[in-house]
Amino acid sequence: MNYSELLADFLHQNSQSRTEQQAFKNNQLRWLLNEAFAKSNYYRELLEQNKVDIEAIQSYKDLQQLPIISSEIFLKPMPTVSMAFDDIIRYCHTSGSTGTPKHVPYTRKDINNAIISQARSFLFTGVEPSHKCLCAMTYGPWPSGMICHAAAEIFGLTIPADSFLGVDHQLQSLQRYQLDYMVCLPSLLPRLERHCLEKDISLASLNIRNIFMVGELFSEEFRSHYEMLFNARLINMYANTELGLIASECQHHNLHVWEDFFHAEVIDPDTGEPCEDGATGELVITALQREALPLIRYNTHDLVEMHKGPCECGHPGTYLGPIKGRIDNMFTINGGNVYPIALEKAITTVTGLSSFYHCIIEKVDGHDHLAFEIEARESVDNRDKDHLSRKCYKNLTSSDVTLRMIFLGLEAASRITIEILQPGEISNKSGKVKKIIDRR
Repeated sequence: MNYSELLADFLHQNSQSRTEQQAFKNNQLRWLLNEAFAKSNYYRELLEQNKVDIEAIQSYKDLQQLPIISSEIFLKPMPTVSMAFDDIIRYCHTSGSTGTPKHVPYTRKDINNAIISQARSFLFTGVEPSHKCLCAMTYGPWPSGMICHAAAEIFGLTIPADSFLGVDHQLQSLQRYQLDYMVCLPSLLPRLERHCLEKDISLASLNIRNIFMVGELFSEEFRSHYEMLFNARLINMYANTELGLIASECQHHNLHVWEDFFHAEVIDPDTGEPCEDGATGELVITALQREALPLIRYNTHDLVEMHKGPCECGHPGTYLGPIKGRIDNMFTINGGNVYPIALEKAITTVTGLSSFYHCIIEKVDGHDHLAFEIEARESVDNRDKDHLSRKCYKNLTSSDVTLRMIFLGLEAASRITIEILQPGEISNKSGKVKKIIDRR
């Protein structure tokens, strides 16, 4: 897709009436259900087990008759799940709640739709032809770098600046190529700030107009601080590996869902019933055009408010408020998602360490600091504590690629500590042990 085609598609979507948009969504939903029932053994069995008659699902308003699915779909053999197994051309990876990466399949159409959705986000906020981009995302088995890069190339020059290359590389690119906008994790900005302070470089002198943030939550205080330092606009984008880019932020900081690609619901985490407009609940997404596998009523476990519009910006349709976090204990630090089960595995596989620990996350001078307090199985002296601490750190940086990236980065910045405690210092306290303590 070139820029003219992207613009024509974008204008067409925005010119449709609400009735036309809903009719398209209903047609896509019926197509999706028929494809899933005919071609996905997993989904056909799921519907049969729940006694669902897909002929009774005639519109998105009937979706509540369908079961909600979650990450368990990625644990099934892909030939039994996929609707187009022979057409899969790419797998991307993400960490699952068990610490095992999910393998997310894409067909060519799935990739193209992900690129279009991402490119719309740039167009939505004023990126124009010939604007130049720094893509400081991860170019690994994750989709973010590849998709963001391909979308930015529709507009013009796009410089790859893999997050593993280091801040100095990214700063040199920003200075050398006179770039207009940047796509990155929010955690890159404090690193750039510190690096520029050391070199006596003004962030505003980089002349970036827009900074697109994806992959991590950030506060309005964070936004205000870096908008002032960069003299640029920070724009939030909501995406995940399973679904791609779902929603893009307008100037009123609302996240607008691309409704020809996705149908959004917000449900009560306890009852599964739909939330009232504006109430906080778990976000459930149906991917209306995805081919590789049926993500129908997929629970993202992200907490958010949903509004049925129109927004103050004038854009019609459904929009979300800022993502408030997850219903589970997953947390994000140093550019990666950390799940408690992955930490527990890394800790308890060290001989001599128990499963009683605290993982304390705090903000110190605007940066994330992480401290572990881990109970030993037997009494330990200082020499033993040092030995166990080093073994634990080695496990944290070798158990999987995500943890390795996170903890090596924290160690390099002296923002991680591991303290070994004597037996009983945690486990002897009454009540349930809260292992993840996020004080940010």
